Amino acid sequence: MGPRMDIEIQLTREPVAETIAPPATGLAGAWVEFRGLVRGEEHGGPIEALRYEAYPEMAEREIRRLLVLLAAQHPCLAAKVIHRLGVVPVGATAIYVGIAATHRGEAFALLTAFMDHLKQEVPIWKQTAAGLAPATEPGPVASQTPPAIPATISQADFETAHFAAGPSLDEAIAVIYGHCQPLPTVTVPLEAAFGRVLHEMACAPKDLPSCDRSTRDGYAVLEFDLAEVFRVVDTIQSADSKPRQLRPGEAVRVSTGAALPCAGLRVVTLENVERSSHSLRIMRHEAARNLRHRGEDVKAGELLVAPGERLDAGKLALLAAAGCTHALVSPRLRVVHVTTGPEVPSPGLLPGTDPLRDRDVILIRSLLQHWSCDVFHLHLPENLARARAALAEHGEKIEPAEVLVVSGGTSPGEINFMRALLTELGYECLFSQVNVRPGRRLLFGVDGRRVAFGLAGNPLEHFVGFHLGVATALARLAGEEPPIFSRGRLAMPLPQTATPHETLWPAKHALSGGEMRLHPLPWTKAGDAASFAEANALIRVPAQAAPLTTGMLVDFLPANH
Repeated sequence: MGPRMDIEIQLTREPVAETIAPPATGLAGAWVEFRGLVRGEEHGGPIEALRYEAYPEMAEREIRRLLVLLAAQHPCLAAKVIHRLGVVPVGATAIYVGIAATHRGEAFALLTAFMDHLKQEVPIWKQTAAGLAPATEPGPVASQTPPAIPATISQADFETAHFAAGPSLDEAIAVIYGHCQPLPTVTVPLEAAFGRVLHEMACAPKDLPSCDRSTRDGYAVLEFDLAEVFRVVDTIQSADSKPRQLRPGEAVRVSTGAALPCAGLRVVTLENVERSSHSLRIMRHEAARNLRHRGEDVKAGELLVAPGERLDAGKLALLAAAGCTHALVSPRLRVVHVTTGPEVPSPGLLPGTDPLRDRDVILIRSLLQHWSCDVFHLHLPENLARARAALAEHGEKIEPAEVLVVSGGTSPGEINFMRALLTELGYECLFSQVNVRPGRRLLFGVDGRRVAFGLAGNPLEHFVGFHLGVATALARLAGEEPPIFSRGRLAMPLPQTATPHETLWPAKHALSGGEMRLHPLPWTKAGDAASFAEANALIRVPAQAAPLTTGMLVDFLPANH
């Protein structure tokens, strides 16, 4: 693997300079430049300009990810990408890419691969902008197929007008991502860090193990000592530190995990020796040395856990073994879960009738267990005056929460008062539906750094809405990369009828032969509870897609239960 590639990315509303200096690297033998100019024609008709919009932070992250991925196949020294946003007139540079490499072939290969993938994988969209003046405000959302935006419309007015019809899946994710900012970090003891995201470089202060250690109960002797009888000169338990240089014919009794007294030893297990008083005889010689070498696990200065990784039991054990006692991590999130509607009996009750039992509370609580958060649950009646009173009574629990999740009350009709409730709490609703099924009735609102979600009152839409929206917000607030779509191969056909909406089809994924295989699950209605009992993935089926056949590569979103 070659040296790490230096990457510089600029998303700017200023014109791209006519001359750009190559990076100052003495190893470069080639500096390849590409400029994408706005042509005077789009879709067969003349234009005056194009307008490019994006969430800069998300677009920059995806450009960087794409370059790093492609550099593994085409090693280069440096890459510089400048993408102009806003209105770009005909003849002006919309995108500039410069690649430095040792040889020109590597630079051309990386440049070609990057441009081939750019439109499909980076959320920057464009539209015809005839007669428009250059924009000064950032664009609303990231999408590959944006709606038209009048020159004078504000971002807030655009979102209101466009999202009334429902944003696309990509647009909805981009809006949620853009309105959630990582929370301030905290330093906590390791025992309180489970499930939180690390926000510092955790490197080994010393070799692990710090010396050679025995992996067996037995006797340590010099590795090439061929003596028949050995004199036992000491005993070392697992917690002892007794350095000494062994001589030929000497042995030390050691326990499993004990620090060996010097280098160049081997350990003979108990069952292969015959002990008498202060001496022993080796009855059978072993090929293995039965020890862990110094630095075998981790060398001093080596990275233990990278920033952005979630701390699980294994990572915490590694940090503890390295002597770490505290970690700089994401805060423990506060989540309020509100259910609405008539009182619903809990699953354990046995009334005389067969009512609709509560599923939302246990489903949301179970999904949230994947995150480091404290959850407060509140049930509200579908009566606005009584709901206001309940909200006021529990204001000290609701006010500090970073995330509010409301179950039910998203359908149109007389009982739909969720938006009124969120307004009471100070939230502004950015959209109330998404152009995807199931999960279409997903509401998203913001109040400063607080965010709120409304999930339709059936299990599958809850499941999809959580992984589409809530999980993105939780990851972003914790400073973690949000869930992303992966690629897998269909293990069976998915003969769905083409629809005008994207579909997130419940499925079960499993690794088979080194490849992720996806098994679509039976599903007809969003209210089907059994359809996602085994689901751990959501297959992304494009709008108007033809039936998907066995063996096809598809995008899927991993989903936790």
